Amino acid sequence: MHLLLILECINIRIFHVIGWVALALVASGRDALLYVHTAFSSLAGIVVLLTAYTSSGYFTKSRALVSALFAGACTSATMWYSIFQVLIDAGKISLQQLSYIWLSFGVLMLISSFLYLDWRFPILNLPYHFGGKSEEKNESSSSVASKSISEIDRMKWYTRILKRKGVWQYLISPLYILVVLFLSILLLPGIFLSVTWYPWVYYITKKDTLLTNQYTFAFNLSTISAIIICPLHGFLLGFNADKSKKNKLFNISLMQTISWLLNIVTCVVCMFPQTSMIIPALVMNCIGRATIVGGSQAVVATFFPSEYIGTLTGVMWTVVGVIATIQYGLVQLTDDVARSWRAWLVVLSLVILMSCHLIQLWWKYVKELRKKSAAATEDNIATRF
Repeated sequence: MHLLLILECINIRIFHVIGWVALALVASGRDALLYVHTAFSSLAGIVVLLTAYTSSGYFTKSRALVSALFAGACTSATMWYSIFQVLIDAGKISLQQLSYIWLSFGVLMLISSFLYLDWRFPILNLPYHFGGKSEEKNESSSSVASKSISEIDRMKWYTRILKRKGVWQYLISPLYILVVLFLSILLLPGIFLSVTWYPWVYYITKKDTLLTNQYTFAFNLSTISAIIICPLHGFLLGFNADKSKKNKLFNISLMQTISWLLNIVTCVVCMFPQTSMIIPALVMNCIGRATIVGGSQAVVATFFPSEYIGTLTGVMWTVVGVIATIQYGLVQLTDDVARSWRAWLVVLSLVILMSCHLIQLWWKYVKELRKKSAAATEDNIATRF
């Protein structure tokens, strides 16, 4: 808990402040400050993402809902850039003024975050105390776990991999590998559409700049729906999941299948550059992206131990970032919008290939169902005799 608070207080807030200060000071001859803003804003975003998802481990029975809520918040936050752009273009506010306003929020968060640390002395008579007592109470219960962890820590890294000890037991598990690949591939349609959206709509509207800008603004603003879709997705994932493993597997399998089908529809719709396809593409992309992010993160938060959620989440999103670079090789296929279906066919093929993850999940569910049926049959036989 102390580590999460330190990350939240120092890394996120300070990186946030430095990033917006750099953007506020950008002027002619200070172009390098744009790189500073990009670097520190990215670092702050990464730490926010990992810290938020890792903190879902503190919610034992509602990890799926909490992690999906964080996913929705992170996804919908991109809408602010569209709002900022509209305000700047309309002359309502300047980039420098906007940077200072956002900077003030970062300073307030930095100051307020110190009030929630476990200080050795009281601050403003708040009911917070140093966390030593709670640690002493939990010391006896966690002694066995600490010994096993220390034994694993003394092993060589290659020994941990070969013996599947510690986090490696989960990093190389088939479920985790396919979940990571599933998320990476199924995010491609949404990411690729974001890159090609403007030229695609510009071609469909016969180079109508005003109409294209309106569609683009709607596309960017639609991410706000993730704040509703992701928690709903997380609620469905966690529905009756704590009652049995069968229910948990069914929820996961069903929601991941829905995400997969939505992304297939998105790929097919984007193959046809027609006016009637703009709104369906926008809606399908919005729902599909929100469900896949919330669903895959909920899988990690639900099926793997809480002490490894941070590492597993970090590795997962690193792989997602690496695989997402595939889109840059496909952009050249969209130079001629009329033939951009070739790029979407490649993306569609990759999405269809990830049906292997769905087969894996449904097979796990069938095996669990058979196990329950066999146990019920044995109980009936024992009752009769």
